[in-house]
Amino acid sequence: MKMSFVTLEELMPQEHFLRDLDRLVNFDFIYDKVADLYSNTGRPAIDPVVMIKMLLIGYIYGIDSERKLEQEITVNIAYRWFLGIDFDERVPDHSTISQLRRRKFDGTTIFRDVFDEIVRKCIEAGLIDGKLLLTDSTHIRANARNDLREVIEVPDTPSEYMQKLDREAYELGLIKEPVEYDTTKTKEVTKSITDPECGLMKRPGKPIGFHYLDHQTCDSKHGMITDVFVTAGNVHDSTPHTARLEYQIDKFNMTTEAICADASYDSGEVHNAMLNRGIKTYIPERKRSGTPNYEPDFDPKVFTYDEEQDIYVCPAGKVLHYSGYRKKDRRKRYSAKKSDCSSCPYRAQCNGQSKNPRTIERTLHEKARAIQRENLNSPEYREAMRLRKIWCEGNFSHQKERHNLRRTRKRGIERVTEQCLLSACALNLKRLVEILFSRQYSATISVRTLFGLFFIAKHQFVNSTESFTPAPNQG
Repeated sequence: MKMSFVTLEELMPQEHFLRDLDRLVNFDFIYDKVADLYSNTGRPAIDPVVMIKMLLIGYIYGIDSERKLEQEITVNIAYRWFLGIDFDERVPDHSTISQLRRRKFDGTTIFRDVFDEIVRKCIEAGLIDGKLLLTDSTHIRANARNDLREVIEVPDTPSEYMQKLDREAYELGLIKEPVEYDTTKTKEVTKSITDPECGLMKRPGKPIGFHYLDHQTCDSKHGMITDVFVTAGNVHDSTPHTARLEYQIDKFNMTTEAICADASYDSGEVHNAMLNRGIKTYIPERKRSGTPNYEPDFDPKVFTYDEEQDIYVCPAGKVLHYSGYRKKDRRKRYSAKKSDCSSCPYRAQCNGQSKNPRTIERTLHEKARAIQRENLNSPEYREAMRLRKIWCEGNFSHQKERHNLRRTRKRGIERVTEQCLLSACALNLKRLVEILFSRQYSATISVRTLFGLFFIAKHQFVNSTESFTPAPNQG
Protein backbone atom coordinates (compact mmCIF):
# COMPACT_ATOMS: atom_id res chain seq x y z
CA MET A 1 0.00 0.00 0.00
CA LYS A 2 1.35 3.37 -1.01
CA MET A 3 -0.20 6.72 -0.14
CA SER A 4 0.14 9.53 -2.66
CA PHE A 5 -0.97 13.12 -2.28
CA VAL A 6 -2.24 14.31 -5.65
CA THR A 7 -5.04 16.52 -6.90
CA LEU A 8 -7.32 16.30 -9.90
CA GLU A 9 -5.64 19.40 -11.32
CA GLU A 10 -2.23 17.70 -11.22
CA LEU A 11 -3.48 14.57 -12.95
CA MET A 12 -5.56 16.37 -15.57
CA PRO A 13 -3.50 16.77 -18.77
CA GLN A 14 -2.84 20.35 -19.80
CA GLU A 15 -3.74 19.52 -23.39
CA HIS A 16 -7.16 17.91 -23.27
CA PHE A 17 -10.43 18.60 -25.05
CA LEU A 18 -12.41 19.01 -21.82
CA ARG A 19 -9.88 21.51 -20.47
CA ASP A 20 -10.17 23.53 -23.67
CA LEU A 21 -13.97 23.30 -23.53
CA ASP A 22 -13.97 24.50 -19.92
CA ARG A 23 -11.96 27.58 -20.94
CA LEU A 24 -14.31 28.47 -23.77
CA VAL A 25 -17.80 27.75 -22.44
CA ASN A 26 -19.18 28.69 -19.03
CA PHE A 27 -22.20 26.52 -18.26
CA ASP A 28 -23.36 28.59 -15.28
CA PHE A 29 -26.17 30.00 -17.44
CA ILE A 30 -28.00 26.74 -16.69
CA TYR A 31 -28.67 27.94 -13.14
CA ASP A 32 -30.85 30.76 -14.46
CA LYS A 33 -32.68 28.44 -16.85
CA VAL A 34 -33.70 25.99 -14.10
CA ALA A 35 -34.10 28.44 -11.20
CA ASP A 36 -37.89 28.05 -11.11
CA LEU A 37 -37.60 24.25 -11.02
CA TYR A 38 -35.73 24.06 -7.72
CA SER A 39 -36.71 25.00 -4.17
CA ASN A 40 -34.59 27.18 -1.89
CA THR A 41 -35.45 25.08 1.16
CA GLY A 42 -34.97 21.45 2.08
CA ARG A 43 -32.18 19.07 1.24
CA PRO A 44 -29.68 20.42 -1.32
CA ALA A 45 -30.28 19.05 -4.79
CA ILE A 46 -27.66 17.64 -7.12
CA ASP A 47 -26.08 20.45 -9.10
CA PRO A 48 -28.08 20.83 -12.36
CA VAL A 49 -24.95 22.03 -14.18
CA VAL A 50 -23.22 18.77 -13.24
CA MET A 51 -26.17 16.77 -14.57
CA ILE A 52 -26.25 18.59 -17.93
CA LYS A 53 -22.47 18.32 -18.28
CA MET A 54 -22.69 14.59 -17.52
CA LEU A 55 -25.13 14.18 -20.41
CA LEU A 56 -22.87 16.23 -22.69
CA ILE A 57 -19.92 13.99 -21.84
CA GLY A 58 -21.99 10.99 -22.87
CA TYR A 59 -22.85 12.52 -26.25
CA ILE A 60 -19.38 13.97 -26.90
CA TYR A 61 -17.70 10.61 -26.35
CA GLY A 62 -20.47 8.41 -27.76
CA ILE A 63 -21.62 6.81 -24.49
CA ASP A 64 -25.27 6.08 -25.17
CA SER A 65 -26.04 4.31 -21.87
CA GLU A 66 -26.51 6.38 -18.71
CA ARG A 67 -25.54 3.39 -16.58
CA LYS A 68 -22.30 3.04 -18.52
CA LEU A 69 -21.80 6.81 -18.34
CA GLU A 70 -21.84 6.65 -14.54
CA GLN A 71 -19.22 3.87 -14.61
CA GLU A 72 -16.96 5.75 -17.02
CA ILE A 73 -17.08 8.97 -15.00
CA THR A 74 -16.21 7.02 -11.84
CA VAL A 75 -12.85 5.87 -13.26
CA ASN A 76 -12.03 8.70 -15.67
CA ILE A 77 -9.96 11.54 -14.20
CA ALA A 78 -10.70 13.94 -17.07
CA TYR A 79 -14.45 13.46 -16.67
CA ARG A 80 -14.22 14.04 -12.90
CA TRP A 81 -12.15 17.17 -13.45
CA PHE A 82 -14.65 18.59 -15.95
CA LEU A 83 -17.56 17.92 -13.58
CA GLY A 84 -15.72 19.07 -10.45
CA ILE A 85 -16.21 15.71 -8.69
CA ASP A 86 -13.21 14.92 -6.48
CA PHE A 87 -11.80 11.46 -5.72
CA ASP A 88 -13.65 11.19 -2.39
CA GLU A 89 -16.98 12.27 -3.92
CA ARG A 90 -19.50 9.86 -5.34
CA VAL A 91 -20.62 10.20 -8.95
CA PRO A 92 -24.38 10.85 -9.24
CA ASP A 93 -26.29 7.63 -9.86
CA HIS A 94 -27.54 6.95 -13.36
CA SER A 95 -31.10 6.72 -12.06
CA THR A 96 -30.83 10.32 -10.86
CA ILE A 97 -30.70 11.49 -14.48
CA SER A 98 -33.89 9.58 -15.25
CA GLN A 99 -35.64 10.93 -12.18
CA LEU A 100 -34.61 14.51 -12.94
CA ARG A 101 -35.79 14.16 -16.51
CA ARG A 102 -39.16 12.81 -15.38
CA ARG A 103 -39.75 15.04 -12.35
CA LYS A 104 -38.16 18.36 -13.33
CA PHE A 105 -37.16 18.60 -16.99
CA ASP A 106 -40.31 17.16 -18.58
CA GLY A 107 -42.26 19.87 -20.37
CA THR A 108 -39.41 22.40 -20.06
CA THR A 109 -37.09 23.90 -22.66
CA ILE A 110 -33.84 23.28 -20.78
CA PHE A 111 -32.19 21.20 -23.52
CA ARG A 112 -33.32 23.66 -26.20
CA ASP A 113 -31.93 26.50 -24.05
CA VAL A 114 -28.55 24.77 -23.74
CA PHE A 115 -28.44 24.25 -27.51
CA ASP A 116 -29.38 27.89 -28.18
CA GLU A 117 -26.69 29.19 -25.83
CA ILE A 118 -24.05 27.14 -27.63
CA VAL A 119 -25.27 28.53 -30.96
CA ARG A 120 -24.99 32.07 -29.56
CA LYS A 121 -21.46 31.29 -28.39
CA CYS A 122 -20.58 30.20 -31.94
CA ILE A 123 -22.12 33.40 -33.34
CA GLU A 124 -20.11 35.54 -30.90
CA ALA A 125 -16.93 33.68 -31.90
CA GLY A 126 -17.61 34.45 -35.57
CA LEU A 127 -18.17 30.82 -36.53
CA ILE A 128 -21.76 31.44 -37.70
CA ASP A 129 -22.77 34.29 -39.98
CA GLY A 130 -26.18 32.99 -41.09
CA LYS A 131 -25.80 34.21 -44.66
CA LEU A 132 -26.41 30.78 -46.19
CA LEU A 133 -28.45 28.18 -44.28
CA LEU A 134 -28.44 24.52 -45.31
CA THR A 135 -31.22 22.09 -44.37
CA ASP A 136 -31.64 18.34 -44.48
CA SER A 137 -33.23 15.54 -42.47
CA THR A 138 -32.21 12.05 -41.41
CA HIS A 139 -34.19 9.10 -40.11
CA ILE A 140 -33.66 7.68 -36.63
CA ARG A 141 -34.86 4.19 -35.92
CA ALA A 142 -37.52 4.27 -33.22
CA ASN A 143 -37.34 2.10 -30.12
CA ALA A 144 -40.30 0.05 -31.27
CA ARG A 145 -40.96 -3.26 -32.99
CA ASN A 146 -42.20 -2.98 -36.55
CA ASP A 147 -44.70 -5.81 -36.15
CA LEU A 148 -46.47 -4.31 -33.13
CA ARG A 149 -48.76 -1.93 -34.98
CA GLU A 150 -52.37 -0.92 -35.28
CA VAL A 151 -54.50 1.02 -37.74
CA ILE A 152 -56.37 3.89 -36.12
CA GLU A 153 -58.66 6.68 -37.27
CA VAL A 154 -57.31 10.23 -36.95
CA PRO A 155 -58.89 13.58 -37.94
CA ASP A 156 -58.33 14.39 -41.61
CA THR A 157 -57.93 18.16 -41.52
CA PRO A 158 -55.84 20.24 -43.94
CA SER A 159 -52.42 21.44 -42.86
CA GLU A 160 -51.87 25.00 -41.68
CA TYR A 161 -50.40 25.91 -45.07
CA MET A 162 -53.43 24.54 -46.92
CA GLN A 163 -55.72 26.51 -44.65
CA LYS A 164 -53.64 29.60 -45.36
CA LEU A 165 -54.10 29.00 -49.11
CA ASP A 166 -57.86 28.74 -48.59
CA ARG A 167 -57.88 32.10 -46.80
CA GLU A 168 -55.85 33.67 -49.63
CA ALA A 169 -58.22 32.21 -52.23
CA TYR A 170 -61.18 33.72 -50.39
CA GLU A 171 -59.48 37.13 -50.17
CA LEU A 172 -58.72 37.01 -53.91
CA GLY A 173 -62.33 36.18 -54.70
CA LEU A 174 -61.52 32.73 -56.13
CA ILE A 175 -64.03 31.17 -53.75
CA LYS A 176 -67.22 32.89 -52.64
CA GLU A 177 -67.38 31.78 -49.01
CA PRO A 178 -64.78 30.92 -46.37
CA VAL A 179 -63.96 27.22 -46.35
CA GLU A 180 -65.52 25.26 -43.51
CA TYR A 181 -63.71 22.05 -42.68
CA ASP A 182 -65.46 18.81 -41.82
CA THR A 183 -64.17 17.99 -38.34
CA THR A 184 -65.76 14.54 -38.45
CA LYS A 185 -63.76 13.44 -41.46
CA THR A 186 -61.09 10.88 -40.60
CA LYS A 187 -58.36 8.85 -42.25
CA GLU A 188 -56.58 5.62 -41.40
CA VAL A 189 -53.01 5.79 -40.11
CA THR A 190 -50.68 2.97 -39.05
CA LYS A 191 -49.39 3.57 -35.53
CA SER A 192 -46.88 1.77 -33.35
CA ILE A 193 -48.31 0.19 -30.23
CA THR A 194 -44.99 0.57 -28.41
CA ASP A 195 -44.34 4.23 -29.32
CA PRO A 196 -47.43 5.92 -30.79
CA GLU A 197 -45.53 9.18 -31.49
CA CYS A 198 -43.15 7.71 -34.07
CA GLY A 199 -44.24 7.25 -37.68
CA LEU A 200 -44.18 4.47 -40.25
CA MET A 201 -41.70 5.60 -42.90
CA LYS A 202 -42.08 4.37 -46.49
CA ARG A 203 -39.60 6.24 -48.66
CA PRO A 204 -37.72 5.05 -51.74
CA GLY A 205 -34.22 4.00 -50.76
CA LYS A 206 -34.96 4.21 -47.02
CA PRO A 207 -35.60 1.40 -44.52
CA ILE A 208 -39.28 0.65 -44.00
CA GLY A 209 -40.37 0.76 -40.39
CA PHE A 210 -41.09 3.02 -37.47
CA HIS A 211 -38.76 6.02 -37.37
CA TYR A 212 -38.35 9.62 -36.29
CA LEU A 213 -37.03 12.37 -38.54
CA ASP A 214 -34.35 14.75 -37.30
CA HIS A 215 -34.59 17.99 -39.31
CA GLN A 216 -31.39 20.01 -38.97
CA THR A 217 -30.25 23.35 -40.36
CA CYS A 218 -26.58 24.30 -40.37
CA ASP A 219 -24.58 27.37 -41.30
CA SER A 220 -22.43 27.14 -44.41
CA LYS A 221 -19.37 28.85 -42.90
CA HIS A 222 -18.19 26.03 -40.63
CA GLY A 223 -21.15 23.63 -40.66
CA MET A 224 -22.38 24.62 -37.19
CA ILE A 225 -25.89 23.32 -36.48
CA THR A 226 -28.29 26.21 -35.92
CA ASP A 227 -31.62 24.40 -35.51
CA VAL A 228 -32.93 20.95 -34.60
CA PHE A 229 -36.54 19.81 -34.96
CA VAL A 230 -37.95 16.30 -34.62
CA THR A 231 -41.07 14.90 -36.28
CA ALA A 232 -42.58 11.47 -36.81
CA GLY A 233 -41.08 9.45 -39.64
CA ASN A 234 -44.14 9.82 -41.89
CA VAL A 235 -44.06 13.65 -41.95
CA HIS A 236 -42.93 15.21 -45.22
CA ASP A 237 -39.66 17.17 -45.10
CA SER A 238 -41.20 20.40 -46.39
CA THR A 239 -43.96 20.53 -43.74
CA PRO A 240 -41.95 22.15 -40.88
CA HIS A 241 -39.32 23.76 -43.10
CA THR A 242 -40.66 27.31 -43.41
CA ALA A 243 -41.54 27.66 -39.73
CA ARG A 244 -38.12 26.42 -38.59
CA LEU A 245 -36.26 28.75 -40.94
CA GLU A 246 -38.22 31.75 -39.70
CA TYR A 247 -37.78 30.61 -36.10
CA GLN A 248 -33.99 30.56 -36.16
CA ILE A 249 -33.60 33.65 -38.36
CA ASP A 250 -35.71 35.68 -35.93
CA LYS A 251 -34.29 34.10 -32.77
CA PHE A 252 -30.64 34.76 -33.61
CA ASN A 253 -31.19 37.92 -35.70
CA MET A 254 -29.51 36.42 -38.74
CA THR A 255 -28.96 38.42 -41.91
CA THR A 256 -29.72 35.46 -44.14
CA GLU A 257 -29.20 35.93 -47.87
CA ALA A 258 -30.05 32.42 -49.12
CA ILE A 259 -31.20 28.99 -47.99
CA CYS A 260 -30.45 25.64 -49.61
CA ALA A 261 -32.11 22.22 -49.43
CA ASP A 262 -32.73 19.19 -51.62
CA ALA A 263 -35.71 18.63 -53.90
CA SER A 264 -37.94 17.21 -51.14
CA TYR A 265 -38.18 20.75 -49.70
CA ASP A 266 -39.50 22.23 -52.95
CA SER A 267 -42.80 23.84 -51.97
CA GLY A 268 -44.54 27.09 -52.79
CA GLU A 269 -44.74 27.88 -49.08
CA VAL A 270 -40.98 28.15 -48.54
CA HIS A 271 -40.38 29.93 -51.86
CA ASN A 272 -43.01 32.55 -51.08
CA ALA A 273 -42.03 33.02 -47.44
CA MET A 274 -38.36 33.47 -48.24
CA LEU A 275 -39.11 35.80 -51.19
CA ASN A 276 -41.12 38.03 -48.85
CA ARG A 277 -38.03 38.26 -46.65
CA GLY A 278 -35.71 38.96 -49.58
CA ILE A 279 -33.99 35.57 -49.23
CA LYS A 280 -33.00 33.41 -52.19
CA THR A 281 -33.86 29.71 -52.28
CA TYR A 282 -31.48 27.17 -53.78
CA ILE A 283 -33.85 24.20 -54.02
CA PRO A 284 -33.98 21.94 -57.10
CA GLU A 285 -37.35 21.28 -58.65
CA ARG A 286 -39.17 18.20 -57.42
CA LYS A 287 -40.94 15.92 -59.86
CA ARG A 288 -44.59 15.69 -58.82
CA SER A 289 -46.11 12.23 -58.88
CA GLY A 290 -48.93 11.79 -61.35
CA THR A 291 -47.75 14.63 -63.59
CA PRO A 292 -48.35 13.80 -67.28
CA ASN A 293 -45.31 13.56 -69.52
CA TYR A 294 -45.61 16.05 -72.35
CA GLU A 295 -43.39 16.58 -75.34
CA PRO A 296 -40.57 18.99 -74.40
CA ASP A 297 -41.94 21.68 -76.69
CA PHE A 298 -45.37 21.53 -74.99
CA ASP A 299 -44.40 21.17 -71.37
CA PRO A 300 -46.35 23.60 -69.10
CA LYS A 301 -43.12 25.48 -68.48
CA VAL A 302 -42.98 26.72 -72.08
CA PHE A 303 -46.47 28.21 -71.90
CA THR A 304 -46.23 31.99 -71.41
CA TYR A 305 -48.16 33.52 -68.53
CA ASP A 306 -49.49 37.08 -68.86
CA GLU A 307 -49.96 38.39 -65.33
CA GLU A 308 -51.92 41.51 -66.33
CA GLN A 309 -54.55 39.59 -68.31
CA ASP A 310 -54.27 36.44 -66.17
CA ILE A 311 -53.98 34.15 -69.20
CA TYR A 312 -51.60 31.55 -70.61
CA VAL A 313 -50.44 31.50 -74.24
CA CYS A 314 -49.45 28.14 -75.72
CA PRO A 315 -46.51 27.66 -78.16
CA ALA A 316 -49.03 27.68 -81.03
CA GLY A 317 -50.25 31.15 -80.01
CA LYS A 318 -53.61 30.04 -78.58
CA VAL A 319 -54.93 31.56 -75.35
CA LEU A 320 -55.83 29.59 -72.22
CA HIS A 321 -58.28 31.53 -70.03
CA TYR A 322 -58.95 31.10 -66.32
CA SER A 323 -61.67 28.50 -65.97
CA GLY A 324 -61.98 27.89 -62.23
CA TYR A 325 -60.36 27.15 -58.90
CA ARG A 326 -59.84 23.60 -57.69
CA LYS A 327 -60.46 23.54 -53.96
CA LYS A 328 -59.02 20.06 -53.61
CA ASP A 329 -55.59 20.97 -55.02
CA ARG A 330 -55.68 24.70 -54.17
CA ARG A 331 -54.83 25.52 -57.78
CA LYS A 332 -56.16 27.83 -60.47
CA ARG A 333 -57.07 26.11 -63.73
CA TYR A 334 -56.64 27.59 -67.21
CA SER A 335 -58.26 25.97 -70.25
CA ALA A 336 -58.01 26.47 -73.98
CA LYS A 337 -61.03 26.59 -76.27
CA LYS A 338 -62.11 23.22 -77.58
CA SER A 339 -62.19 24.55 -81.12
CA ASP A 340 -58.61 25.82 -80.84
CA CYS A 341 -57.32 22.44 -79.69
CA SER A 342 -59.31 20.38 -82.19
CA SER A 343 -57.90 22.31 -85.15
CA CYS A 344 -54.35 22.62 -83.77
CA PRO A 345 -51.70 20.73 -85.83
CA TYR A 346 -49.76 19.98 -82.62
CA ARG A 347 -52.69 18.35 -80.82
CA ALA A 348 -51.10 14.88 -80.60
CA GLN A 349 -47.83 16.21 -79.12
CA CYS A 350 -49.57 18.66 -76.79
CA ASN A 351 -52.63 16.86 -75.45
CA GLY A 352 -52.22 13.27 -76.60
CA GLN A 353 -55.37 11.27 -77.30
CA SER A 354 -57.54 13.33 -74.95
CA LYS A 355 -60.65 14.86 -76.49
CA ASN A 356 -60.73 17.62 -73.89
CA PRO A 357 -58.90 20.91 -74.49
CA ARG A 358 -55.48 21.49 -72.98
CA THR A 359 -55.48 22.72 -69.38
CA ILE A 360 -52.78 24.13 -67.09
CA GLU A 361 -52.91 24.44 -63.33
CA ARG A 362 -51.24 27.25 -61.42
CA THR A 363 -50.65 27.48 -57.68
CA LEU A 364 -51.30 30.70 -55.78
CA HIS A 365 -47.57 31.05 -55.09
CA GLU A 366 -46.43 30.12 -58.59
CA LYS A 367 -45.00 33.61 -59.14
CA ALA A 368 -42.70 33.27 -56.12
CA ARG A 369 -41.69 29.80 -57.24
CA ALA A 370 -40.84 31.08 -60.75
CA ILE A 371 -38.76 33.96 -59.37
CA GLN A 372 -36.85 31.65 -57.03
CA ARG A 373 -36.21 29.12 -59.79
CA GLU A 374 -34.20 31.75 -61.63
CA ASN A 375 -31.51 31.09 -59.00
CA LEU A 376 -31.04 27.52 -60.19
CA ASN A 377 -27.96 26.53 -62.19
CA SER A 378 -26.11 29.69 -61.13
CA PRO A 379 -22.58 29.41 -59.69
CA GLU A 380 -23.98 30.31 -56.26
CA TYR A 381 -26.55 27.54 -56.53
CA ARG A 382 -23.94 24.91 -57.41
CA GLU A 383 -21.69 26.05 -54.57
CA ALA A 384 -24.59 25.96 -52.10
CA MET A 385 -25.52 22.42 -53.16
CA ARG A 386 -21.89 21.37 -52.74
CA LEU A 387 -21.74 22.83 -49.24
CA ARG A 388 -25.08 21.24 -48.33
CA LYS A 389 -23.72 17.84 -49.24
CA ILE A 390 -20.53 18.43 -47.25
CA TRP A 391 -22.02 19.91 -44.09
CA CYS A 392 -25.53 18.45 -43.78
CA GLU A 393 -24.71 14.91 -44.81
CA GLY A 394 -21.32 15.11 -43.11
CA ASN A 395 -22.87 16.24 -39.82
CA PHE A 396 -25.37 13.40 -39.86
CA SER A 397 -22.58 10.94 -40.59
CA HIS A 398 -20.47 12.14 -37.64
CA GLN A 399 -23.45 12.24 -35.29
CA LYS A 400 -24.56 8.73 -36.16
CA GLU A 401 -21.04 7.34 -35.92
CA ARG A 402 -19.82 9.16 -32.80
CA HIS A 403 -22.59 11.11 -31.08
CA ASN A 404 -25.48 8.70 -30.36
CA LEU A 405 -27.76 9.46 -33.31
CA ARG A 406 -27.88 6.09 -35.08
CA ARG A 407 -30.95 4.94 -33.18
CA THR A 408 -32.88 5.95 -30.10
CA ARG A 409 -33.38 4.23 -26.77
CA LYS A 410 -36.06 6.76 -25.89
CA ARG A 411 -39.75 6.97 -26.75
CA GLY A 412 -41.83 10.00 -27.58
CA ILE A 413 -40.98 13.14 -29.54
CA GLU A 414 -39.91 15.06 -26.43
CA ARG A 415 -37.36 12.41 -25.44
CA VAL A 416 -36.05 11.98 -28.98
CA THR A 417 -35.80 15.78 -29.35
CA GLU A 418 -33.61 15.81 -26.22
CA GLN A 419 -31.35 13.20 -27.82
CA CYS A 420 -31.08 15.09 -31.11
CA LEU A 421 -30.39 18.41 -29.36
CA LEU A 422 -27.64 16.96 -27.18
CA SER A 423 -26.09 15.22 -30.19
CA ALA A 424 -26.05 18.53 -32.05
CA CYS A 425 -24.56 20.25 -28.97
CA ALA A 426 -21.76 17.68 -28.90
CA LEU A 427 -20.89 18.27 -32.55
CA ASN A 428 -21.00 22.07 -32.18
CA LEU A 429 -18.83 22.02 -29.05
CA LYS A 430 -16.20 19.79 -30.65
CA ARG A 431 -16.05 21.98 -33.73
CA LEU A 432 -16.00 25.15 -31.61
CA VAL A 433 -13.00 23.96 -29.60
CA GLU A 434 -11.21 22.63 -32.65
CA ILE A 435 -11.54 25.84 -34.66
CA LEU A 436 -10.84 28.36 -31.89
CA PHE A 437 -7.86 26.56 -30.42
CA SER A 438 -6.41 25.85 -33.85
CA ARG A 439 -6.60 29.61 -34.46
CA GLN A 440 -4.81 30.32 -31.19
CA TYR A 441 -2.20 27.69 -31.99
CA SER A 442 -1.69 29.14 -35.47
CA ALA A 443 -1.39 32.64 -34.04
CA THR A 444 1.15 31.43 -31.47
CA ILE A 445 3.15 29.68 -34.17
CA SER A 446 3.04 32.81 -36.34
CA VAL A 447 4.33 35.03 -33.51
CA ARG A 448 7.06 32.55 -32.65
CA THR A 449 8.02 32.31 -36.30
CA LEU A 450 8.25 36.10 -36.61
CA PHE A 451 10.41 36.35 -33.49
CA GLY A 452 12.54 33.46 -34.71
CA LEU A 453 13.07 35.10 -38.09
CA PHE A 454 13.88 38.38 -36.36
CA PHE A 455 16.57 36.86 -34.14
CA ILE A 456 18.02 34.88 -37.04
CA ALA A 457 18.21 38.01 -39.16
CA LYS A 458 19.72 39.98 -36.26
CA HIS A 459 22.30 37.27 -35.61
CA GLN A 460 23.27 37.12 -39.29
CA PHE A 461 23.51 40.94 -39.46
CA VAL A 462 25.77 41.11 -36.38
CA ASN A 463 28.04 38.36 -37.69
CA SER A 464 28.27 39.99 -41.08
CA THR A 465 29.18 43.42 -39.64
CA GLU A 466 31.80 41.93 -37.36
CA SER A 467 33.51 40.14 -40.25
CA PHE A 468 33.24 43.10 -42.60
CA THR A 469 36.37 45.29 -43.04
CA PRO A 470 35.82 48.59 -44.89
CA ALA A 471 38.03 49.31 -47.87
CA PRO A 472 40.43 52.27 -47.56
CA ASN A 473 38.92 55.73 -48.08
CA GLN A 474 35.34 54.31 -48.02
CA GLY A 475 34.50 55.15 -44.40
